[in-house]
Amino acid sequence: MLVRVLALRQQLAVYKRKAKRPRLRNLDRLFWSLLSRIWRPAIPREHIAFIRRISSDHPEYGEDRIALELEIKFGIRHSPTTIRKYMVKRRPDPRDPQAWRTFPRNQAEGIWTCDFFVQHTIRFHAFYVLVVMELASRKIVCLNVTAHPTLEWTKQQIRNASFEEQPKFLLHDNDGKFGQFGRPVQVERAGKQVSCRSALDVWLWRVMGIRGIPTPHGAPNAAAHIERAIGTLRRECLDHMLIWNERHLKQALAEFIAWYNGGRVHQGLNGIPDPDPVLAEPKPVSGRLVAIPVLNGLHHDYRLVA
Repeated sequence: MLVRVLALRQQLAVYKRKAKRPRLRNLDRLFWSLLSRIWRPAIPREHIAFIRRISSDHPEYGEDRIALELEIKFGIRHSPTTIRKYMVKRRPDPRDPQAWRTFPRNQAEGIWTCDFFVQHTIRFHAFYVLVVMELASRKIVCLNVTAHPTLEWTKQQIRNASFEEQPKFLLHDNDGKFGQFGRPVQVERAGKQVSCRSALDVWLWRVMGIRGIPTPHGAPNAAAHIERAIGTLRRECLDHMLIWNERHLKQALAEFIAWYNGGRVHQGLNGIPDPDPVLAEPKPVSGRLVAIPVLNGLHHDYRLVA
């Protein structure tokens, strides 16, 4: 009762002010902030205990699922907003896809991402293909093939790719080819220390000034963009041909990547990574459709010419 009286007196004091639209002062805001902690509509303590137990046991459950769980199994109805208020708060896990997605979205302009995949020839010789992609534009900035993917070879490919411009971050997985450490080490450069989990990251930071970012453990979707690019290389190129040798593999990939970067429309990008300058010229008012074959007609680069 005393709390209710205090609240009513505060409301009356604000109302009596002569201003047409009363403005809350800092003291008023402080009063209501403190009062809201002890005087607000609350659900039964038993329900709060249920919510906290479920959200503690299953951090992956959202408020909607917990609300449905309570309604169907216990006959308890609360809005998802109320459920969220009483859920156990937890610090974001770096493996959490929701937390991870904010990093590439906010830093996309300065991120390159890379990965290896294996391609077999008709004689079952295995070749390793390194793909390096610029995240913001989806442009493949480096693609090369080797039968022996050593750490030194990988470093040289990154050095060649970043000859004219280099990224701020290089995103990669935890493959042993990158020289993974058992535990992170602190590496200093120009008075700044960073944590490195692989020999590649140490070299990137000390020599190139690039921050190597391994994907979080247990987060298979953390490198979704480069995985999608590699999937496209397989589905739209390599799955349709028999590879004879390393030279044949390089030739096929080079022709496909030229079209991938300069003429292939990317739905996720709503455009072309590095479009052919001809595409920037004014389009003819009337013209005919020309299909330029790619990989002997496996794909076509469609253009409109006068």
